[in-house]
Amino acid sequence: MMTLDLLWWLGWLYFAAWATLPLVLVGVVGPILGVMAWVVLAPWSALIGMAVAHRLLPASEEGTFRLFADRGSIRWALKGWAPSVYLSVFQPVFFLSPGFQRVVLRAFVARLGAGAQVTTRTSIREPHLIELGRESFVGEFAHLVCSYQPRLRSLVVARIRIGDGVLIGAYSKLGAGCSVGARSTVEYAVSIGAHTEIGEETLIGACTSIRNRARIGSRVRIGKKCSIAYGAVVPDDARLPDGTEWPAPSAPLALARTGTGP
Repeated sequence: MMTLDLLWWLGWLYFAAWATLPLVLVGVVGPILGVMAWVVLAPWSALIGMAVAHRLLPASEEGTFRLFADRGSIRWALKGWAPSVYLSVFQPVFFLSPGFQRVVLRAFVARLGAGAQVTTRTSIREPHLIELGRESFVGEFAHLVCSYQPRLRSLVVARIRIGDGVLIGAYSKLGAGCSVGARSTVEYAVSIGAHTEIGEETLIGACTSIRNRARIGSRVRIGKKCSIAYGAVVPDDARLPDGTEWPAPSAPLALARTGTGP
């Protein structure tokens, strides 16, 4: 653990070195033009250094691990370092440029379809575990959470897959391992639990909560402020009015209550 802490701080020094590299121009063109050049070039120089380091580090694995006690969790920590640091500093301003955000996310190995976009305030810290389809959009303050700790010293890591033409509304949260089918809409402040599957052309109403491992069919319409239980199955073409509480099958519900599910 102390080794990882040390690597974290050394990593920040590495990032600072690449981010300040353009300041060498101050001695060439003078302080005013040098600083102006640094403001423009710093995101690019830092991106080169961080993306190279990110690609040289071993690939992150999907699965359930013991936090900082096995290979999977160590790889997760190392692989997530570079994009987490870089995006914390540069995303709030420079992601206003759709072209720049695509370059950055692809540099950190995100899988982006043509026309896919996020915002300056979309929370993505593990772009290497994100798939975002063509013409899809993830709104402000939405969180794509590719890893979480279900209990002390336990870590779950899984890829998030979003299909073509999907809208993820502001303040929504997608858990690790979830997938959203093509042309679906997830409205404002929806919470989608880990390892949940949502079919194609489905609408999830605002402020709805979907627990882990639910299965939502295609062409489903779920109203606002609904609650979908752990392991629940909503069939294709179902219509759930506002405020619906959809139960789970008895076996998955028992697993949810005992906390022994995979």
